[in-house]
Amino acid sequence: MPGYDLAQVGCARGVRGSLRLGPAVVAALFTAALVPATAEPARTSPFRALVIRGHGFGHGIGLSQWGAEERAKAGEDYRQILGFYYPGTQLTAAAPVRVRILVGHGPVATIGSSKPFTLHDASGAALRLAAGRYRVTPAGVVAGRTVLFPLVATRGRAPLTLGPTPYDGTLTVSVDGAALQTVDTLGLEDYLVGVVSSEDPAYWSAQALQAQAVASRTYALANLRPQATFDLYADDRSQNYRGLARRFPSASNAVAATRGQVLEYDGALADTLFSAANGGLTSVPDGVWAALQPAPYLVVRRDPFDARSPDSSWGPVVVPLARLAKLVPQLPEHIVGVATALNAGDRVTSVEFTGADGSVVSVPGTLFQRKLGLRSTYLTLRLASSG
Repeated sequence: MPGYDLAQVGCARGVRGSLRLGPAVVAALFTAALVPATAEPARTSPFRALVIRGHGFGHGIGLSQWGAEERAKAGEDYRQILGFYYPGTQLTAAAPVRVRILVGHGPVATIGSSKPFTLHDASGAALRLAAGRYRVTPAGVVAGRTVLFPLVATRGRAPLTLGPTPYDGTLTVSVDGAALQTVDTLGLEDYLVGVVSSEDPAYWSAQALQAQAVASRTYALANLRPQATFDLYADDRSQNYRGLARRFPSASNAVAATRGQVLEYDGALADTLFSAANGGLTSVPDGVWAALQPAPYLVVRRDPFDARSPDSSWGPVVVPLARLAKLVPQLPEHIVGVATALNAGDRVTSVEFTGADGSVVSVPGTLFQRKLGLRSTYLTLRLASSG
């Protein structure tokens, strides 16, 4: 799922998935969000556990992948599916482009191919390499030769690989601080075959896969970053992409059947967020991402087709308060009350814990979800005396 998917560590944003927060960001969010009230002498609590029941998998905004599949099985075509999840949008055509996907980031990049390939460095020199795998470090030595970053690997008669994963297009390796980042540059339609193959099961209905192809194409184009070193992540921060490691004929057919088709609203590309399942109710970004503006096509709607999905309802998840205290040590020592704030889509935007001493601590809903590894923020909470 594309970006913004806080429940499935893609969608991301995109596509299923979850926004990945680094430790420093998480610490900063907790520092800002946890505001204890004036404390009184501590008392004890009769409660020993937090019981959680929920719905859906992911943020629930825009297209539901499970809902799309159930709608397709019921006879809806991809246009009808998209019309439900993005009301008011119009299908139109987009010109072909090349996209840049961040596929690697770490202290070492291992580039290779099963056939000879070429490595071009910043000086313009071309290093022709035999089939095999070559270790690249920030020191800039490859196969005994000193090279200048960025390096651009171009394929020969076989795809390039980064580690064990094969990729279409070219691979660009550049220095990013103490690490190396590797970016796969390829045509949008080829990229989409990998995305649809990674986002949906290969056996799903053709119309559901076509709806995913249009949503993913639109999302990619709406989130290009020409001033940055790459456009999209290869995981839930944007949408899932596994190069040629996942490339199904059914996904290829869906991309070809909808080639170039995108969704627009009022003449601009729609930000077509999607997630695995909405639990029977679509949601909105309100109270989740302050930087994301509300959009007329991202609305709250009952979705009876998604309600048939295996992720429609889940739980109970029982979390002992002793474990909760380890996960969120800033909470009151003796919890006697819990309350939630909801957005228009019934997603939890914050969880408020009350201590026996009168202290109150508020935790952002998405952060609470991530700390406990929950499927979504579409949930209810209650305290229990055992667990």
